[in-house]
Amino acid sequence: MKSLPMAPTDNPVLLRAALNLSGNGVMLFDCLRTATGAIHDFRLILANRPAEEIIGKSEEESLGQSMTDLFPEKTEINQNAERVIDTGDPYKTELSCQPSNHSSGSWYSVLLQKHGDGLAVSFSDITSLKQEANLIESVLNGSINGMIAYEAIRDETGQIQDLRIRLANDAAARITGVPVEQMVNDTMANQYPTVYASGLFDRYRKTIETGEAQRFESLYTFDGLNAWFDLSVSKLGDGMLLTFMDISASKRYEQELQKLINNLKQSNENLERFAYITSHDLQEPLRKILSFGDMLRNQPSGALDEYNLNLITRMQSAATRMNTLIHDLLTFSRLSSEKRTLQQVNLQDVLDDVLIDLETSIRDKQALIDITTLPAVQGDALQLRQLFQNLLSNSIKFVPPGTVPRIRVDCEQLTGREIVPLPNQKVAEIDLDQPFFAVSIVDNGIGFDEKYLDRIFTVFQRLHTRREYQGTGIGLTIVQKVIENHTGYIGAHSQPGNGATFTVYLPDQRSLEDQIHL
Repeated sequence: MKSLPMAPTDNPVLLRAALNLSGNGVMLFDCLRTATGAIHDFRLILANRPAEEIIGKSEEESLGQSMTDLFPEKTEINQNAERVIDTGDPYKTELSCQPSNHSSGSWYSVLLQKHGDGLAVSFSDITSLKQEANLIESVLNGSINGMIAYEAIRDETGQIQDLRIRLANDAAARITGVPVEQMVNDTMANQYPTVYASGLFDRYRKTIETGEAQRFESLYTFDGLNAWFDLSVSKLGDGMLLTFMDISASKRYEQELQKLINNLKQSNENLERFAYITSHDLQEPLRKILSFGDMLRNQPSGALDEYNLNLITRMQSAATRMNTLIHDLLTFSRLSSEKRTLQQVNLQDVLDDVLIDLETSIRDKQALIDITTLPAVQGDALQLRQLFQNLLSNSIKFVPPGTVPRIRVDCEQLTGREIVPLPNQKVAEIDLDQPFFAVSIVDNGIGFDEKYLDRIFTVFQRLHTRREYQGTGIGLTIVQKVIENHTGYIGAHSQPGNGATFTVYLPDQRSLEDQIHL
């Protein structure tokens, strides 16, 4: 009868040769039992070359030694070895060792399995994996943002039903108030029960199924607290990486700021409405005052003495000034509240109309006005007429006694980088490459000190008394409001006694082709 070949495990030489070919360390132990059969230790009967490197001894030196002697500090192995023999269930753990050929410690995945009446122990080097995991953990914990890695939990049909937490950093624990060890291996549904009702789970599932990354803001509710988060979601294996930052403080500030803006807007609207209605309603009684004053002044000679006539004259002068003030307030109110559609406006036509309106003042002062050819711009004709009327009337009015006003209206093309705006206008907001028309009004008037530049455009601010020069102090405020409505700028240059130059910068919104062929 032909004999069967011997199994490798029955031949120690063949078994050792086979084990030496393995990249993992392998050790075989026999049970050391008491007289009653109880296990009190394990004795090494075989070790391959990788195992020799791990324990730092040759097989000849270590054969026959007990597991307690070989691993005196690894009580976890010793404590679970007997349970593996008794139950037959394998046991797996991780431990660090100091192999003889390594300058630094190494990590191994250790598997204990029953082998006959003994134990087989295998060591798999996981140092690189452990180092990579430590590096990832260091990176994650170095982030100020919370980061949680989730793994999909699927049902029997493959549909994602929940997400299991596989990794979380310290920031995630700090933000959520849940320790890392309590988060890992827990599920999203258990940690955040509202995730389904809020619609967030559907967004997370979409990223896992499509690979499409997302970033959005969301209100999270947990443990009775509401918090706003900036969330970034990206696919990670069969799961996702959730990166989040608590923005509750900035969100509250944003909401408070928006509330203040809304309140301010409402307040401004109320003030504009009040100014318009009040000014409009005041005009009728003023007209009656002026009309009744005229009737009294036209009484037959001798009906009123000189004293009473003087009172009527002063009353009518005050009423006229108030009527002018109301008219200016109405103009300013309309500029602030009415939104007009900008159209093509020829500035030459606008200036011609203004000169007609100022004809009496020009004739009385014998003013000389020189106007160059002016372009067409996108704007509101009525507002631009008010702008130039205020500037020209100021140039006619503010001259030394006995001086003939000389006014020059000029125009040039330039870009935003050449604009010299008022101190309170932000140069950073100017489009440096945007073409502009710079319309300047140069006069020989009394001028002003440029330290008052931020004052002369403020409503009701005057540099001279009413006795010196008539006016309400609203004219330049109207000018600036018109400029703002046309997304333009205004600049001014002057010295006391040497006249003033006001430059209005209006956007040149013609096509590039039209500008080239100008």
